[in-house]
Amino acid sequence: MQHVTFSKTEQGLRGPELRLIELLRYWDNGPDAREGLWRGLRRHLGSARANSCLDGFSDMMGLLRRHGWHMPTILPVTARGYSEDELAIARFVMAATEQRRDVALQEASFLVSPQALLPMLNAAMRTGLPLLCEDCRARVMARPATVH
Repeated sequence: MQHVTFSKTEQGLRGPELRLIELLRYWDNGPDAREGLWRGLRRHLGSARANSCLDGFSDMMGLLRRHGWHMPTILPVTARGYSEDELAIARFVMAATEQRRDVALQEASFLVSPQALLPMLNAAMRTGLPLLCEDCRARVMARPATVH
């Protein structure tokens, strides 16, 4: 039996999920990359929502580092396709944001130890809500959400 890895493509991923994967990929690329993320979010969401999103994301990444079962595999910015860890984090954040609490907690249990589940859920909601707002605004204004 041969092990085959399939890479996921953009098909099936929504704007907020794509934006979240963008955040994951740029986050550890230094202060210039983080500033670029903030500017991009601020342009589409305004300063308050951009700050809220990045504060929640920062908290979520801190919880992953301190309480994660393992560090997630985050692909380089230029990679095509997505790692299973990137997709799991995107699923978790969207489930938390869309108030599918049982699904979100189940997803989170694969990411962090039990003591971090509720703080992780809270951080994910703070991250995901502005991303959903960005996507809704894009649809209302009949333009696609901009992702690097």
